[in-house]
Amino acid sequence: MGKQVKESLTVSPYLLWILIHGTQMGSTLLIFQNRIIKGAEMDSLFSFAAVGISFHLIVAMMFFLLENATDGDIISLHIQLFGKRLGSLLTLAFYGYILLFIVNEIRSYLEVIHVWVFPFTQLWTLSIMFLLTSAYLVSGGLRVITGISFICIIVPTLLIPSLYFPLKQAHWTNFLPLFNHSPYEFAESAYHSLSTLLGVEFLLLLYPFIKNQEKSKKWAHIAVAHSTLIPLIVAFVSFSFFNLQQLKHTIWPTLILSKIIRFPFLERFDYIYIFIWFFVSISACCVGLWGGSRILKKTVGMKARPSLWITCGLVFIIMLPMKSPMIIEKLDSVLTLSGWILLYGYIPLLCIWISLRRWFANRKGIHNES
Repeated sequence: MGKQVKESLTVSPYLLWILIHGTQMGSTLLIFQNRIIKGAEMDSLFSFAAVGISFHLIVAMMFFLLENATDGDIISLHIQLFGKRLGSLLTLAFYGYILLFIVNEIRSYLEVIHVWVFPFTQLWTLSIMFLLTSAYLVSGGLRVITGISFICIIVPTLLIPSLYFPLKQAHWTNFLPLFNHSPYEFAESAYHSLSTLLGVEFLLLLYPFIKNQEKSKKWAHIAVAHSTLIPLIVAFVSFSFFNLQQLKHTIWPTLILSKIIRFPFLERFDYIYIFIWFFVSISACCVGLWGGSRILKKTVGMKARPSLWITCGLVFIIMLPMKSPMIIEKLDSVLTLSGWILLYGYIPLLCIWISLRRWFANRKGIHNES
């Protein structure tokens, strides 16, 4: 069982559902449809579902790692397995991944704001406003972040009833023919599906802050199931409304679907989507900033506040030259590759490493007794 921090800093087990789901549901939900169709096209729904199912296995592996860590997080596990120097370097590499995650989240959302609402506003000013708001929330601690993430449970779930309007204009022939793609094309769609579900890896840092850690496992799996189901429903409606060629040339399919909604007292329903999605995007950013500052605090020995501002500064510096919209695609590609390496390569390798260590330790104990 991993070590738990003092109780005043912990949150209840069911709140792990809110934290993980809030980190997974980011701005990628507005754009993911035209990414996952690369490969299996309309059959990519099955690839996406397969990735969501595989995440349950990844979560189980993470709990196995954390239960064998001295302090219950990836930071102590690295030092435990690889020593202080190499372990700290690996943890700082994870810190670099977190910076990439935050930059992708903020830059993707700010592009929506910049194109749809404030086209003449400089991106750097929007970035500063977003980061200052996030830093203010993170400085309140994990419980404040959990409260903000609770909004993220509500907003994407409320998105589902609004899909009734585009569903009335569905073209079901868009799905035909089914299963007419090769295994390689299904695998390609699965690869591009990953960035939509990234965020579960923050469990590697959140675990010591959860009360009754054994009871938290089911809530982590509920979070993954919830985060898989919502994009699946959104993608299903999007595929029924847009044909393949339309999807390939639509940048924000979810926002286009919202433009169909009309009320006598409300003309631009898509503006509500955009501004409410601020809470969804900022909750993922807050968890990322909290995780990054915790790594600096435990690895480099900084205090919490300076490590938070350094993380914010690094995020801003990385985003500063990213002015072209094409950079978002490149950023997503790098994040997707990093996520695949981390979740489907590094995490299983650590599990094998720990299992072998335990096996050799048990063998040695048996020989010593004999």
